[in-house]
Amino acid sequence: MIELIAAFLRFTQASLELAVASNAHMTVLLLGVVGAAAVAVIVTTYRALPALVAADSSGAAQRLRQTADPGTLLAQSDPDAPGRARPRAPGRGIPAA
Repeated sequence: MIELIAAFLRFTQASLELAVASNAHMTVLLLGVVGAAAVAVIVTTYRALPALVAADSSGAAQRLRQTADPGTLLAQSDPDAPGRARPRAPGRGIPAA
């Protein structure tokens, strides 16, 4: 499937290179069409996204809104808790200065 899309894009690129290289008006027209299509996609996505989130029946949007309060401080963990690794002392004593 990816190969077909890549082949289509290469064909489109070759066609546009021929059209754009030979005519400056075609370049301006092509840029206008691509820009208008990009704006249409962005506006449509912006308008449709709230409806898609509201139509979610799994409740994922509600769980996303129920995030932890960033203002609360997290408690520090206990270093002497069971299951924690306890570092060992060095084998020899270190001479004092």
